Amino acid sequence: MYRLEYRGLIKAEWGESENNRKAKYYRLTAEGRRQLKLETENWNRLSAGVVGVLNAEPEKS
Repeated sequence: MYRLEYRGLIKAEWGESENNRKAKYYRLTAEGRRQLKLETENWNRLSAGVVGVLNAEPEKS
C-alpha cells in the first residue's frame, strides 16, 4: 500500500471505523484508475492467451 501511495495511485486518510476504532482508508486517484484500467487490460490479454494454449488441439503428425 505504501508503494501505491508513493507512486500517487492511491490516497490514504485516517478515520474512525464502525466500531469506533482508528482506521486507515484508501481510495484510488485518477492516475490509479488509469493504471488499474491498463493492468486489467494486460491481465485480460495474458489470461486469454493462456486459455488459448490450454484449449489448443495437439498437432497430428
